[in-house]
Amino acid sequence: MKRLISFILLIVFLGAGGIFMTMEGKDAVTMASIKKSSLLTADNSNLSFQGVGGKVTAIMVTEEQQIKLGEVLITLDPTDLDLQITKVKTEIQQQDVKIKQTKAQVTRTEDLERQMLVVEASQQTLNLAQTNYDRTKALYDAGAVALTNLDTVSYQLDTAKNVLSQQQALAKKIEAQISTDIQNNDYNIEALQKQKEAMQVQLQSLEVQKQRMILKAPSNGKVTRIIPKIGENTASGAPVVTIESDQLYYTIYVDETQITKYKVDESVTGQIAALNKKVEGKVRYITSAPQYASMRMSRDKGQSDVSSFLVRIDVQRTPELLPGMIVEVNTSETTN
Repeated sequence: MKRLISFILLIVFLGAGGIFMTMEGKDAVTMASIKKSSLLTADNSNLSFQGVGGKVTAIMVTEEQQIKLGEVLITLDPTDLDLQITKVKTEIQQQDVKIKQTKAQVTRTEDLERQMLVVEASQQTLNLAQTNYDRTKALYDAGAVALTNLDTVSYQLDTAKNVLSQQQALAKKIEAQISTDIQNNDYNIEALQKQKEAMQVQLQSLEVQKQRMILKAPSNGKVTRIIPKIGENTASGAPVVTIESDQLYYTIYVDETQITKYKVDESVTGQIAALNKKVEGKVRYITSAPQYASMRMSRDKGQSDVSSFLVRIDVQRTPELLPGMIVEVNTSETTN
């Protein structure tokens, strides 16, 4: 009988305790919905050489070393690229000489000037022949000279006209040739300029490749892993260094009834369990959580499904904050 009474009392006490916990919101489900726990995490970046590969000649950092943005981490042997750059620079210099020589090739105009003097002389000869003809024709009409004299000056006039016509045609031919030479010269200069521009693009490409043989830190952080060793070859795109960013963050899952308390770029207060201190963070983004994070209830008990949302919160790193520390956020203390 005593055992039965003790068993009944035990059941009563347990039931009453459960009821009190439910009424005060101390049950596990309620507590989990109010207090969110997460881990501080740091962004990791796997760095590699972009578009180039080769032999490692120097490693400027060590693992666990703090680095700054732009700090040189690893360099590759640039000997082959240096030779190609020197070759292209020499070709550009040679091209400059060709362009200069082509520009200096002034088309000779002496032949045209000489021919124009001949044309002028032929014109003077024609004028003189025309004058003699006009004078002889007047004398012939007056009966002062014979017909043979008129025929002679007429022949001289025709000859002078033919000579002038020939010399003018030759002058035009020389002038056309000079114009063609000038056009060809301009075309050659333009072609040489285009070739030089192509060489300059090639030089820029080689110089960019050489710059990429020097791997620099993309941000402040800490070196967590160095893969190659000095003297080893590394391929283009192969990870060589892992960097842990100075930016810390943590993520929490909140349900649809709590999501209105969080907005992008607004502050969120978390509690670092290991340090027993509060830390301020800023919401980076809010997105729908994976399906497994949502609460799937049984509808026959009057409860429906509850969707969850993922909230990522950035935290400014300090020497005492380390990745892996637990952060707790009390959603009941978070206000709109």
